[in-house]
Amino acid sequence: MADPQPSLDEQIAIYQREYRDLDPQVERVVNALNRLDRRMSVAYGRQLATLGLSGAEWEVLKELVMAGTPYQLWPGTIAKHLGLTPAAMTHRVDRMVEAGLVTRERDEENRVRVIIGLTDEGREKWLQVMRQASAFEEFLLQDLSTDERTHLGDLLTRLLDRVASHLD
Repeated sequence: MADPQPSLDEQIAIYQREYRDLDPQVERVVNALNRLDRRMSVAYGRQLATLGLSGAEWEVLKELVMAGTPYQLWPGTIAKHLGLTPAAMTHRVDRMVEAGLVTRERDEENRVRVIIGLTDEGREKWLQVMRQASAFEEFLLQDLSTDERTHLGDLLTRLLDRVASHLD
C-alpha cells in the first residue's frame, strides 16, 4: 500500500538525494504549480458537476461567451480553439443542443455551414459557474494582499508566456 504523497519539501529532498544537480528553488516553484493545478482542476470539476455540467461543455460555453454578442461561432472555430477533431466537436455539440445549452443553425450566408449559438439557459449556466468559481478563487487568494495578487499574476503570466513561446 502506498503512503500518502510526500510534502513538497520532502519530495524535493528525495529528488536532491537522487539527482544532486537539482535546483531546489526551481523544483519548489514547478512542483507547487503542478500540485496547485491538479487540486484546482479537481475543485473546478466538482463545482461543474454540482451544476450538471462537464468540463468539456464548460469549454464550449466559455468559447461562445469569449466570442461576444451574439455568442455564435462555427463549430470548426471552437474545435480548433479546443484542440478537438470535427467528430469530437459534433458529439459535444449534440449533447449540448439536447441539454438546451446551445443551438445549431444553418449559416444564412453559407447554407453548408452551421453556427453554434449560446442559449439563454447556456448563458445562465455559464454565469452560475462563474459565480462559484469567483467565490472559490477569492477563497484561494484571501491571504494575499492586492499587491501580492498583482505581483503573482505578473509572475505567472511571464511563466505562461515563456512556456507558450517554447511550444510555438
